[in-house]
Amino acid sequence: MITFIALFIAGIAGGVLLGLIGVGMALVAVPVLTFALPHLGVPEPLAPVVALATSMGIVTIGSVSSVLAHHRLGNIDWSLFARIVPFSLAGVLAGSVLVTRLPPGALRLIFAAFLVFVAVRMLRGRGTPAAAQRSGPGQDRAAGAAIGVAGALIGAGGGVFMVPYLAGRGWKMVCAVATSAAIGLPVTVIGAIFHALRPLDGITAPMLGSIHVEALLGLGIGAVLGAPVGAKLASRLPGEALKRGFAFVLLILAAGLILEG
Repeated sequence: MITFIALFIAGIAGGVLLGLIGVGMALVAVPVLTFALPHLGVPEPLAPVVALATSMGIVTIGSVSSVLAHHRLGNIDWSLFARIVPFSLAGVLAGSVLVTRLPPGALRLIFAAFLVFVAVRMLRGRGTPAAAQRSGPGQDRAAGAAIGVAGALIGAGGGVFMVPYLAGRGWKMVCAVATSAAIGLPVTVIGAIFHALRPLDGITAPMLGSIHVEALLGLGIGAVLGAPVGAKLASRLPGEALKRGFAFVLLILAAGLILEG
């Protein structure tokens, strides 16, 4: 019971981050799950694999809650979503093929350096102002495809690239966060379905494929409650505050990629 409560609280925290800046759920979920799963019937050697799979399911649940909340608040540009999402999905598929053929360590370091560069620019406030000329349809589609490839190559959500792209091209930060969350939702749904259809042997706990059901419920319920809170905060906070928060999360992700490399 104590473990379930801890997962629930972590889910709320991750959900708030997801609604607020469009990323961060996995940052909370994966380490918490890696620690908690051995206490929930998962053999320790399998805990990291189950943690990643369960995290994908939790991010999906939290993303649905976040997107619905942002939609009610009018923060999502659905025409932009329709323009980008097919190319983003194609990019994810291409990246999934390339990831088995390219040196992952080098890729992680390259993307970590890019994330640091983006984070520093956002912290310095040198991004494109909201009144700037927005990108055209062709540029948005190309960017969506490239971001899909990049996200698949490093195993991170495309939001870490999509939000800075949209914010840098003239969209308000809250719109960039909300629209990026909507664009990323189909990818997380596909990923969750994949993990749900991939069973693992040697686990006595209730499982849905490689997803731990109890952990999914604990963190997922928390994420559903936390994401609308984050979305409301995103609508009320100044854009510069959102940029700084997002930049700090990018730096954390970059550090994680460097340590993995």
